[in-house]
Amino acid sequence: MKIRHLLPLALMFAFIAPLPAEPLRVLVAGMSHGHVTGFFKDADPAVVTVVGVWEPDATIWAKYAGEPRLAGVRHYVDLEEAVANSGAQAVWAFSDTKTHLQVVRAAAPHRLAVIVEKPLSISWADAKTIAGLANRYHTLVLTNYETSWYPAFWDTQRMIADGTLGPVRQIDVQMGHQGPVKIGVPPEFMSWLIDPSRGGAGALYDFGCYGANVATWWDGNRAPTSVAAQTYTFDPADYPHCDDHAVIELIYPDHQVTVTASWHWTFGRKDAAIYGEKGAIITSDSRNYLVRNGRGESQAHVAKSAPRSPLLWFAEAIRDRRDPVDDPASLANNLIVMKILDAARLSAAEHRTVQLSEFN
Repeated sequence: MKIRHLLPLALMFAFIAPLPAEPLRVLVAGMSHGHVTGFFKDADPAVVTVVGVWEPDATIWAKYAGEPRLAGVRHYVDLEEAVANSGAQAVWAFSDTKTHLQVVRAAAPHRLAVIVEKPLSISWADAKTIAGLANRYHTLVLTNYETSWYPAFWDTQRMIADGTLGPVRQIDVQMGHQGPVKIGVPPEFMSWLIDPSRGGAGALYDFGCYGANVATWWDGNRAPTSVAAQTYTFDPADYPHCDDHAVIELIYPDHQVTVTASWHWTFGRKDAAIYGEKGAIITSDSRNYLVRNGRGESQAHVAKSAPRSPLLWFAEAIRDRRDPVDDPASLANNLIVMKILDAARLSAAEHRTVQLSEFN
């Protein structure tokens, strides 16, 4: 089965925007994350040019060495050498999540911006170290989520912010797919995706991060006061060492968020329902949603928010050295996400509600 591409919206929507005078020079760091395939497929050479690849695993490198976008691009087995000599302006990590800290440690002293595939890190401890490096060297660390490019989610953010829904009381977020085994994740991706020592957890981290990210974004980078989570392994034959289903409750003083992250959905989904005192939004996909009023009347909508070009947005943010604090890709948002994920992991392990104040 076809794996969802890293940048699906770049193909789904026509986006008219001025191209940069010169493409952003990017070092690809690691190739074990399946999203790298989508990156090579969708990368516009007028926006991004790959100037080097660091991949220490010869087998993984051999799989991609014939990629047309890599013609003439140097392959490195030493990360420090790649960062110092590739001529990159930014590093995009397609490694396992554990390696994100290693990439930032190498890149930050050279003032190179770093983009990582979600989530930001494998733990809150690593996230704090990443933030310290970004602050010390005055560089950007951004996190890429597919849902950052959903026009329906941007419409949702606007309606929450402008009070259309009234005070929000409940958000339900459903994220996931049929599971990495059933959708045919390649072996180099599978090897770490189901290994908590390299990926942080199973479905809890893989898809729980999406719910934590959008909830934090829609709430203006406000952290919950506490987190309670339960994890399950419904299929121990395929996932013997990690969870494959997780339910996370985020408790705020004035509302609650429930995130269901699963590798057991009947179909792939990334949708949400937001309930306010005046109305509700229920999204069905990246563009379509229902708005229901207090009388229960529903009206279907196609998102009005203009789709963003992912590569162009990252290139412009990095070139301008602009810290997008209020964006779902921002470090500010994703530090809160990592607190939530670590708290959820601890809650599930110790069967208790965890106060976020435990994570300083």
